[in-house]
Amino acid sequence: MSRLTDNDLIEIQTFIDRARADLDSRNLTLEVDSDLSKWVRLINRAPGKVVVASTHDPSKTYVHPGNAFWIIVRERDQRLIDRLMRRERPIVACLCHRVIQTDNIADEIRTHRLFFDRKPILDYRPVDIVLTENAPVVGGKVGLAGGFWVHPRYRGSKLSNIVSRVTRVLSLRHFDIDWSISLVRDTPRRKAMIHNTYGLAHSVSITRGYYPPYGHDLDMQMSYMHRDEMLEQVRSENAAARAVSADQTAAAVHPTLPQLAPKRSAH
Repeated sequence: MSRLTDNDLIEIQTFIDRARADLDSRNLTLEVDSDLSKWVRLINRAPGKVVVASTHDPSKTYVHPGNAFWIIVRERDQRLIDRLMRRERPIVACLCHRVIQTDNIADEIRTHRLFFDRKPILDYRPVDIVLTENAPVVGGKVGLAGGFWVHPRYRGSKLSNIVSRVTRVLSLRHFDIDWSISLVRDTPRRKAMIHNTYGLAHSVSITRGYYPPYGHDLDMQMSYMHRDEMLEQVRSENAAARAVSADQTAAAVHPTLPQLAPKRSAH
C-alpha cells in the first residue's frame, strides 16, 4: 500500500511533465527501462573512462524489474546515418537506480552485500564504517542511484540536475522508498556536486580505506535524503516554476510601457 496521497501523486507527475518539457525544448526525450544489462552494454561502449558500477551490474548484484530501473535521455530526432544503419536514436545521458530492503544500509556495505549479492564471495576484507553517532539510520526501502553518465557533447548542460531528480521521484512513486542515497568519493568537490547538482540534502562520511567494488583504498561519503524531504523538494520546485510562469504570463498581458522623455518647454 502506497503512503502517497493523491496530491503527492499529482505533484510528482507535474514535476515529471516539467522535466519532459524542458528536455523537449532541447530536442531530447526521456525514457525508463528496467533491463540494466542494456545499461552495462552502453557503458562498456561509452566514450571516455567509464566504470560499470557493481552495485547496478546484473552480473554481480541481483537487480531486476522488481527492484531496479534506469533513466535514459535520447536525442529526439533520428539522424540520417542512424536511419540508414537501423540504429536507435543516440543516448546522451543515463542514471541507474535500485532499491535495497534493509534495516541499515551500512550493514549492506560492511558485509559487501551491496556490491556482490549475486553469489557468495570467498574472499572478504573488512570495511571501516565511519558514520558518526548523529548520522541517521538509513533503512527500510533504500533507493540507491548510480552509474550516471553524460555524453561528452552534452556535459555542462545540467542534464544531471533533471535526471537525478526524475529518478528519485519515479522511485518514490513506483517503489514507495523511504530514503534516496548516493555513494561518491569523499571530497569537498563531490559533496558540492551532489548537493548543488543532484539536489540531495545531506552528506556524511561513511567508509575509510578499503572499498570493496574497486578492490583498493577509497574514502567514500553517503549523500542522502528522506522521503519527506523528497516530497517537499518536489512541491517547492513546482511552486517556484508556477511562480515564474505566472510572472511571465502577467508580463505578456500587461507589458511595461516605455518611459517617455519629458517634453522640453519652448523659450
